[in-house]
Amino acid sequence: MLLTTVLLTAAPAGSAATAGAAPASLASATGAGLPAVGTGLRLTVAHGETPVAGTPHVAVLACPPGGTTTHPDPVTACHLLDSVNGDLGRLDVDPGPCNQVYDPYTVTASGTYRGRPLTFQHTYGNHCVLLRTTGAFFDF
Repeated sequence: MLLTTVLLTAAPAGSAATAGAAPASLASATGAGLPAVGTGLRLTVAHGETPVAGTPHVAVLACPPGGTTTHPDPVTACHLLDSVNGDLGRLDVDPGPCNQVYDPYTVTASGTYRGRPLTFQHTYGNHCVLLRTTGAFFDF
C-alpha cells in the first residue's frame, strides 16, 4: 500500500502572501544561510514515511547556484525547479517501471522560489520511484 502526503504552497507573484517581508515562520523554516529573496530551499530526504525518519539527508539549494548551495548538482536541480515553475508536485523526470516493493522515502523542500514561499512534502513508494520522479532534484 502506498501512502502519499503532499503539501505545496506557492503564492502567486504579487499576491498579499508575497508582498512585504517574509513572515517569521518562513524565515525559521528556511534555515540559516538561505537567501531572503530569489530561490533558496532547504531540501531533505528521509528513508521512511516521515521527514524525520532515520537520519534525513539535507541539502541547501540556491538558484542560481551560489556559495550557500550544498546540493551536489545545483545547475540541474535549478533547471528542474524552473521547468515546473516551482511546483515540485509536477516533476516527472524519467517515467518508467520500478518494482512495487514498499520501502518509502519522504522528501521535503522549504524556503522561497523566486521570492514566493514554497513548502513541499511527499512520500514516494521506494527509492526508484523517488529518483524517476524527481531526478537530480532530490538525489543527494
